[in-house]
Amino acid sequence: MSLSSKQRERLQNVVIQLREIVGGCVHEDGRPMTFAELEEECIEAGDLLTAGVLQERVAQREMPSEAPCCPTCQRQGTPQADDEARVLQTDRGEVSWMEPVYYCHFCRRSFFPSFG
Repeated sequence: MSLSSKQRERLQNVVIQLREIVGGCVHEDGRPMTFAELEEECIEAGDLLTAGVLQERVAQREMPSEAPCCPTCQRQGTPQADDEARVLQTDRGEVSWMEPVYYCHFCRRSFFPSFG
């Protein structure tokens, strides 16, 4: 997916806000920061931002209204009471993922369907 020009413009406004959060180009003692220090600080801020946005998007995803089929016998599964919490290590940080658990009474097994 490619960002629209409107989305890019809004993100540029976020960049201005981030610049205010991370501060200037000098250490607290007044020494100027090296390029490597500036880059590392920006990478850390970008990683936190990316992981946060991903976490929000994961929380908003919708599950299908119909129970998925067992990957072995293709019969419809029964949703289990509790979803299983997973913590995924992404390229930009950890993201919590609630994975729905279904049970196939015919195969007597639990399965974790993929929802696109």
